[in-house]
Amino acid sequence: MRCRSRVVTAVATVAAVALIGALLAPGVAALDDPGTEAAVEEGSAFVVALEPDGDATVTLVLTYDLADADDEAAFEDLRERPENVTARFDDRISRIADRTATRTDREMTVSDVHTEVESGDGTGVVRLSATWTNLAAVDDDRLVVSEPFASEFRPDRPFVIVAPDGYALAGATVDADATTAPDGGDSGDAATAEWAAGTELSGFSVAFAPNDAADATDDSLPTPLASTLALLAAGLLGYAGWRRA
Repeated sequence: MRCRSRVVTAVATVAAVALIGALLAPGVAALDDPGTEAAVEEGSAFVVALEPDGDATVTLVLTYDLADADDEAAFEDLRERPENVTARFDDRISRIADRTATRTDREMTVSDVHTEVESGDGTGVVRLSATWTNLAAVDDDRLVVSEPFASEFRPDRPFVIVAPDGYALAGATVDADATTAPDGGDSGDAATAEWAAGTELSGFSVAFAPNDAADATDDSLPTPLASTLALLAAGLLGYAGWRRA
């Protein structure tokens, strides 16, 4: 039991440090044994998948190296009982959406909040997702994403925006570190833009437009886990680098 508790504390600590170092959960600020640390691996990201009407599915993806059987058992416990993590994620993202709605004078709601936990082949994956209505502003046929990322976001993991099918990147105030263009074929590959962890996003704004319209635009834009699930949830509360609640 003590070993399981140490593993859970390690997972919670890594989640907290990786996402928002200054807001560590009480009691999770240090580890007695550095050897119990669970590593957040390549594949972690914060992803915003846009729809043509401005709605979006936002997903925090965290991948972990499950070093031993105790780590795997911890993730299995979370998979069976994710309710606390889901409820806390729902509360936090709903409060962020409320502030953003006030700032943008655009009605917003958060729904379909859920958590998916998977483990296999030595890797654990936690996905926290929600539907966010009116996240992007609709300007004629263009989608513009700015707040809350322009003023409340510091990506501690790659930040990825996925355009709707048939849309392409039309410009950004902060250059993306990587982009993909829609392939124009039948595979359904969508345009994406990705900003690396640590990118300064102050004043951030990015636009997507239907392929033919995007070609005519420039870059200027309008501005032991079961007993301690609460620790993991607290670590995830600062997901993806938001600075404050």
